[in-house]
Amino acid sequence: MNKLNRRKFLTMAGVGSAAAASAVIPGAGLLAGTGTGKNGVYTFRAVVGLPKKPLPAYASYVIEGHVDLATRSGVLTKAVFAGTPQARSAVALPGLSRIVRITDVQELGSTLRITGVIDDRSQLQRGESPTTQIVIDRSRGVVQAAFLGNQVALSLEE
Repeated sequence: MNKLNRRKFLTMAGVGSAAAASAVIPGAGLLAGTGTGKNGVYTFRAVVGLPKKPLPAYASYVIEGHVDLATRSGVLTKAVFAGTPQARSAVALPGLSRIVRITDVQELGSTLRITGVIDDRSQLQRGESPTTQIVIDRSRGVVQAAFLGNQVALSLEE
């Protein structure tokens, strides 16, 4: 695993001169809530503060989406927003947002193993894979996902 330090995070996020060019992701708050709804659709949002402790968090990594458990498909978004998870803004840091088309879902008890692909490969960083895997442990309220080559644990929001 690659180490992610504060300098590398700031470089990747482009906080310096790119702050003025920050983009807002439309509909970022439309998928609030966690649970299986009608027709077997599971809707979720998971958040973690960046960088990791013991450093203070000043950004939020958010994964949210909906998964149709019957058809094993869906869409999710991965984005980094300015602000801590408790005071998250609607400003997404440029170059760190991805839309993932879900290609497979494996349900093992309360755990979902989601496989997806990022169709817009122009948004990927050098060496970043267009395929992604996310593991949602609904009983523990934890989501495991990759961020810049490192595995991170996000908390499911209710």
